[in-house]
Amino acid sequence: MEPHQLSILTKIFYFVKKNKLLLIFSFLLISASFALGIIIGGQFFKRPPLIIDKDLILDLNQEEIFLNQKTEKGYVASLKGKYYYPIDCPLAKNLSEKNKIYFNSKEEAENNGYIYNNRCD
Repeated sequence: MEPHQLSILTKIFYFVKKNKLLLIFSFLLISASFALGIIIGGQFFKRPPLIIDKDLILDLNQEEIFLNQKTEKGYVASLKGKYYYPIDCPLAKNLSEKNKIYFNSKEEAENNGYIYNNRCD
């Protein structure tokens, strides 16, 4: 049978049989390069330690920021969320009582970093 009439699998088999040593060496070289890249790259791209400035840590007992008692102010938000709602909004009723914070106005809520949720309109 002539070489051009062989099936593709037979050609691959003969190539592997003929070049076994070259293929093993290539596989080992590629594996070693990959492992070395992981080791060096892991150390090269290592993140610096996180430094927290103690002046930025909020005192959780500050009454003007964290209010746990229910009041009749106009807007409410969650300490763990990013949106604020009108006090009578059904979505506001789903907020946990221990995480609620109340605001007198939209400006006050937005100055504290909250976004108005317009699904309550």
